[in-house]
Amino acid sequence: MRFDGAVYPLYPSLADLPAPVELVVYAAPAPSAPDFLRSLSGSGVKAVILIPGVLASVPYPEFARQLRAAVPPGIRLIGPNCMGVYFAPERDRAVPLCGVNTLFVNEKRLEVRSAARANAVLLTQSGALAVTALDKLRGCRPFRSVVSFGNKCDVNVADLLAYVESDPAVGVVALYVEGFNPGEGRRFYDMARHMDTPIVAYKAGRTQAGARSAAAHTAALSGSYEVFRAACRQAGVILADTIEAYYDLVKTFALLAAKPPTGNRVAGVVNAGFESTVGADELKGLTQAQLAAATIERLNAINSYGLVDTSSPFLDVTPMADDRMYAEFVEAVIRDPGVDCVFVAVVPHAVSLKTDPETCRDPDGLASLLLDLAAENGKPMVVSVNAGRYYADFVSVLEEGGLPVYTDIRSAIASLDTFVSYHLAKARA
Repeated sequence: MRFDGAVYPLYPSLADLPAPVELVVYAAPAPSAPDFLRSLSGSGVKAVILIPGVLASVPYPEFARQLRAAVPPGIRLIGPNCMGVYFAPERDRAVPLCGVNTLFVNEKRLEVRSAARANAVLLTQSGALAVTALDKLRGCRPFRSVVSFGNKCDVNVADLLAYVESDPAVGVVALYVEGFNPGEGRRFYDMARHMDTPIVAYKAGRTQAGARSAAAHTAALSGSYEVFRAACRQAGVILADTIEAYYDLVKTFALLAAKPPTGNRVAGVVNAGFESTVGADELKGLTQAQLAAATIERLNAINSYGLVDTSSPFLDVTPMADDRMYAEFVEAVIRDPGVDCVFVAVVPHAVSLKTDPETCRDPDGLASLLLDLAAENGKPMVVSVNAGRYYADFVSVLEEGGLPVYTDIRSAIASLDTFVSYHLAKARA
């Protein structure tokens, strides 16, 4: 077969392939799936990804029964009604892995790549959310693997958590679920409460209208959202209230995984006064740090314009600060022994800063200086960049370097607060 200038060989059956096959992706019409599964008997196939959904004329329980009856022993099913899996290449292994991508999205529409430090696993009942998450977090590329599991005819959430739990390279599990099969919710709870890896979850179908939509989408039994919330609280699962917070928290826990906090004392550096005020209002588990006398002395030495109140742990350095001065203020507070974590809020429009597309990658620009500070210090740091698309390159430099960036100070503080509170609660448990 010739497609887009390339030639691809076609084979009439699995038996005709020149090498053994362990994973099969079925992307043909749903009614033929049971017959196809029966044909795999004795083939050596270990797993099948069932991409197609279910015809509206076929009740899902009946279709699931047909699939289970047709699948040969020893073969696991993901789906139906899913996009399958993405697993990033691992070239640093003794035997490199080339990776797997069954998402079938044109690379021009969605570039699926992982950063070398990628440590997040996305388990999602919705294939569209898999695509959305990969696209929204493309700046920091946190996902080392993605599983879109759809209707869960066989492989379910608890199965996937059991697999992920044994992988030391996973820093956070991102879970999107619409509902659980009978008994699956209890297995999820039992798995989650014993896992050391953080789980960031978003549960759809929390209202009657949402539950009806979930049932139509993936035949999910949504169940009580309040019961799910209580189970997450008891199991230590981080449950996001909004889908925007979900993406923010996944980013936070992925990029800061190697920097668990030792306390909840926070300091901040901003160049717009309203951001320090809004940031202070958002504190819940965090508390404002008390800066040491030596730190205040250092801040006074940096404060050449005399415009900064150096007695406050939330420093407004004003638009007068250039890149070097801005970074020096951040360095002073992050080195304070009474500071456990730091936020930096940047309104990048100040002409004194190298934040435009032409200068944002300069070694002496604010982005590079902040990345150097983050690399030198083990304390978690988050950054807010309150600006439009013109400053997207500035944000990209920070995220490519591993700093989590948010579009507003409220999101930055809320994400840091959740991250710190989670780890301190784990340490006390």
